[in-house]
Amino acid sequence: MKSIEIAVVPATWVKGNLLPALFGLTPEAARKKRYRGEWLEDKHYKMAPDGNYVYNWREIDKWYGGAI
Repeated sequence: MKSIEIAVVPATWVKGNLLPALFGLTPEAARKKRYRGEWLEDKHYKMAPDGNYVYNWREIDKWYGGAI
């Protein structure tokens, strides 16, 4: 049987439980970045309608690259 590889790209806004897989960040590290103002609300993170934070992984990736 032949195997098939499928690449999956996450949506722009992801829940915090994906941050460890994407960036190696713990939830506490993400909270500190929000609290210290390192990440900007509505750019790097926002509150979802369900009351949980979601993160724009594309903007966070730019931030890590030095493009704020």
